[in-house]
Amino acid sequence: MAVKRKTIHHAQIWLNLRTAVQILSFIGFLVIFLKALPLIMRLDPLVMLAALIASRSFEPYFFISVAMLALALIFGRAWCGWLCPLGTVLDWFSFSAWKRKYEALPEWLRSIKYVLLIAILAAAIFSNLTLLVFDPLTIMVRAFAVGIWPGLDALINLIQSGLNSVPELQGALANFDNLIRPALFSTQLPSYRDGWLFGLILAAIISLNLISRRFWCRYICPLGAMYGILSKISLIRRRVGESCNHCKLCQDVCPTGTIDRSKGCISDPGECIMCLKCMDSCPCGASDFGFVYALAPFNSYDPGRRQLFLGLGAAAIMAMLFRVAPLDKIISKWRILPPGATEASMQTRCVRCGECIRSCPTAAIQPARGEAGAEAFWTPVLVMRTGFCQYTCNACGKTCPTGAIPPLQLRAKQNTPIGLAVIDRNRCLPWAENTPCIVCEEMCPVPRKAIVLRRATVTDENGGQVELMRPLVVKGRCIGCGLCEYKCPVEGHAAIRVEV
Repeated sequence: MAVKRKTIHHAQIWLNLRTAVQILSFIGFLVIFLKALPLIMRLDPLVMLAALIASRSFEPYFFISVAMLALALIFGRAWCGWLCPLGTVLDWFSFSAWKRKYEALPEWLRSIKYVLLIAILAAAIFSNLTLLVFDPLTIMVRAFAVGIWPGLDALINLIQSGLNSVPELQGALANFDNLIRPALFSTQLPSYRDGWLFGLILAAIISLNLISRRFWCRYICPLGAMYGILSKISLIRRRVGESCNHCKLCQDVCPTGTIDRSKGCISDPGECIMCLKCMDSCPCGASDFGFVYALAPFNSYDPGRRQLFLGLGAAAIMAMLFRVAPLDKIISKWRILPPGATEASMQTRCVRCGECIRSCPTAAIQPARGEAGAEAFWTPVLVMRTGFCQYTCNACGKTCPTGAIPPLQLRAKQNTPIGLAVIDRNRCLPWAENTPCIVCEEMCPVPRKAIVLRRATVTDENGGQVELMRPLVVKGRCIGCGLCEYKCPVEGHAAIRVEV
């Protein structure tokens, strides 16, 4: 009995350690996210491998993700159970008290994640990274960058506005605001396209826990599928001793449902996330983790010819559908890419993670909709009416994890045109209504102004002759930063717009 208590106590220590690691790794995720560093995505071997295949080029930072794969050969899917921020959120919102009517779903559903993994890698061969929207780390970064963090910012701003009417609280509110801005939130309230949608996607993934614990990890996650394949030959795995009495307790607590009492309470290492709950629940100490030097048996849902053909077929069909029309016929003239980025780099390197969106201080970078067809969906695009490309900023290139936006030095960035400002004389106040306005010229940040003023003599509404200044764009100087468009006082579409 003393041995049993010692074993249970030992398991509880490991469970507490796992909980601590999950909390610390999630805090680390938030810190890296707030600092807008590219490390998060570079830890993702699926993202890095797909980008490598699509771009046909190798970058030194790919070795970071290779190290994660090496760890998987030792610890299996421990990433999923210990470090993955989405997995941690799914554990926190496990709805354990909810009666899951559909907990025991058909085992073949587990093959979906393998089909998706094969489709992602096969599509990358066609230089298409669209399916990386299913990668768990891109989901987390996108949701926080475009939905959750701006939403939290708006909520705090709303509460502050309401409390600011109380004179006694104004000083404390000002100090609080100085504390969180710009350390945690932007000094101006950002607005992003479809922010609610990205938050809703994360909420939908969490709500799948109502059907089965860790539904996403069991059936959909392509990164989990990649780790699952390596886990078949990992060194450290779950073991079941001869003292097992088949009590089913370990089967009941397993979050991925991979323990089957009818098969001797063994588990599939490709599905086991190393959560250690089985070890803690076992009353006889039969369940533990240690070295196993043998290939794990394959199951009907593991990747085989059927999954391979389905994945390849899905990738081929998607590639054909996305390229029905020539790209130059689809791209809008107002699709402005971040500095140094090209349509080729967007297709072959952009993983749609949202890191650049988070790093942009003016919220100019937005997720694309249909500006370049379905193939470029959710890639970054500059929307100058919501923000502008700050002349003294090159953050987007520094934070891009794959080089889709090149890390230009500031001087090089300032000399790299991303578009050209064009004046609509039918909307411009001095041209269309003979109303004085020189906002665009005043705002132009280029040292040698890209917008100049030409004096004109016009007839006013009383029939008299008056002089005013009309703006003109100097093509050789304009870099398309969009500050003129952002500041244009004309309602609706600006009278000066940046075009490709």
